[in-house]
Amino acid sequence: MNSRTGAGSLVFGSPFVTKIAPTTAAAPSSVVVHPSGRFLYAANQNTNTISLFTINSTTGALTEVLPRTALVTPSGGVGLAPAVMTMDSAGSFLFVGNQVTNDIWVFSIGSSGALTFVSSAPVGASPTGLTLTASGGFLYVPVPTFSAIYVFSVSSGTLTQVGLSGQGPGGVGQLGVDPGGHFLYVPNPSFNTVTVLKIQSDGTLAAGPGLFAAGTTPVAAATNPTGAFLYVANSGSTDLSQFQVDTSTGALTALTTSVAGTGTNPESILIDPDAKFVFVINEQSDSVTEFTINTNGTLSTTGNALQLSVVPRSLSVTR
Repeated sequence: MNSRTGAGSLVFGSPFVTKIAPTTAAAPSSVVVHPSGRFLYAANQNTNTISLFTINSTTGALTEVLPRTALVTPSGGVGLAPAVMTMDSAGSFLFVGNQVTNDIWVFSIGSSGALTFVSSAPVGASPTGLTLTASGGFLYVPVPTFSAIYVFSVSSGTLTQVGLSGQGPGGVGQLGVDPGGHFLYVPNPSFNTVTVLKIQSDGTLAAGPGLFAAGTTPVAAATNPTGAFLYVANSGSTDLSQFQVDTSTGALTALTTSVAGTGTNPESILIDPDAKFVFVINEQSDSVTEFTINTNGTLSTTGNALQLSVVPRSLSVTR
């Protein structure tokens, strides 16, 4: 990626395939880059494994390090269909959400990038996202089947459930959290709104300033690194809603600009580490749309788009 313009060029050898046979891939469904920029992890949904790749710091090329980490505990526990992942800001722990066994697994990350199982915790149905506070102290897991959010405290990689917040019939999308860990932003796909909840000192959720109108079928939310602005991907209206955030109360004010157009069925949002670009995965149009963040928080298209030949499922970037 050109750090000035955002233009992308394909790395030689890409796409890099996690093969399980000469003509069969392992169906990676989530990718996470280590803060060091040295490693990339891929959750392989079909094989119940995690792949570790080293990243060439000059070219960006990936090299897989075998064997893959199987989702099997020393005591014989098994995790099935790993689909979502996240990592703490220090790069010490990798969190994996399994959509068949309905649980969250945590691995510690060694200096070589190797993974070691630490703990697991159940959720009532398929987890569709994992959102950590910046401190890494609390983990929020949306479970759309129950329209609920599981709340876990995190201590040295061990998960302890401290709350379960029901969100009513509006559903729940991928969650956004402010950098200070004060507010959680919950897209409600059925109601075309975003709920703002307060994060209490023990990580549990309390009522916040209320509901705020978004576009059609909002499915994902993300704040900029200062927490002053919130962006919401609307799958139905193929655009992003843009809000200014009252950092004291969490209340949202829609920015007086036209909504930002995306590709078809935007499903997730990623803001780059330098807070210059916003990337949006469009699952139906097989593309990634790119915006720049203006000084007033509004978004402008860069004119760049990454067109893929397959459905994008996850996105992660290095500095």
